[in-house]
Amino acid sequence: MEKRKVTKAKWITTSLLCASIIIGALAILFALFFNPQRTFTITETFRITSARGSETYLSVALPMSGGYQAIYNLLVEGGAEYWLEYFNGWRNLTVRIPSEDLETVVAISFTARLFRNAQPWEGTMLAEYTLPQQFIDSDNEDIIALARALRGDKDFQTAENVVNYVYRFISWPPPGSKTGYRLAASELLEYPIGVCGDFANLTTALLRAEGIPARNISGLVLDVNRLAFRSTNDWGHLGGAHGWVEFFADGKWHFADPSWGWFNRNATAHLSFGTYDMYIRSDFQQNLMEQLVPDGFYLRGGMSAPLRFLLYSTDADAMVIPRGDVHFSWFR
Repeated sequence: MEKRKVTKAKWITTSLLCASIIIGALAILFALFFNPQRTFTITETFRITSARGSETYLSVALPMSGGYQAIYNLLVEGGAEYWLEYFNGWRNLTVRIPSEDLETVVAISFTARLFRNAQPWEGTMLAEYTLPQQFIDSDNEDIIALARALRGDKDFQTAENVVNYVYRFISWPPPGSKTGYRLAASELLEYPIGVCGDFANLTTALLRAEGIPARNISGLVLDVNRLAFRSTNDWGHLGGAHGWVEFFADGKWHFADPSWGWFNRNATAHLSFGTYDMYIRSDFQQNLMEQLVPDGFYLRGGMSAPLRFLLYSTDADAMVIPRGDVHFSWFR
């Protein structure tokens, strides 16, 4: 039986096909594991119903550029007008809802580019980052004693000692259990079970007790695998609520996630909302509601995480249905 000869054209075609497969595989590997940045488009949609002639406002917390992220392409659709206020690492968007419509859909979208293992960055260092505050009782005697025991040769070494200690010391709650209340840092020394915010509280308290400026950061974890195979529902968000810490040493800010055991490095997954406190019973949240709901208005809906918004209206029956969608771009 005569063997078929491989023609030059077929050899070239086969070679090009193999090369394309190899290049495609390498591109996917690069996007998954080696790309120093990832780009996400986040869209938060709010379906609002309110009586004609009523005054209704939607207040939404949004992230800002800085450190290990760049935020751009903010687009607001559906409101009569909107304005922004800027805070420590986050901004508040207020949208006035048209008074002539019974139902309004407000869509807020922005692009977030997250950087892997971003270098320490420069930024504002406020006095409040060294002082005790709610849940961060850095002036507690037990906190001070433990912080002193974890002291290193320099602030940076002390911070690493603290993060490693907290990561090993606190345990996550058993699967299925509910955590309704946040403990103060000193209480965690007696009852070391908590979630990400508790890890952050104890870490920040220990650092401040040693005079190292530190701040609790709240935000979203954008898991690429979760985005690829899941969809969101009303009152849901594809980003997961999370909390971590930033500390100031050697003249710059650094990243630390004590609940993950990460020190001075980050993944392309942490989207920071700065010092926005997502704990609903915190003084921060209570003050926020008091400031945004003036006399004559009713608080008609809200969430502190993963969606961060309040709806207030002169219509006592106004309603809102929110939704958060995230789209990931492989190569941007």
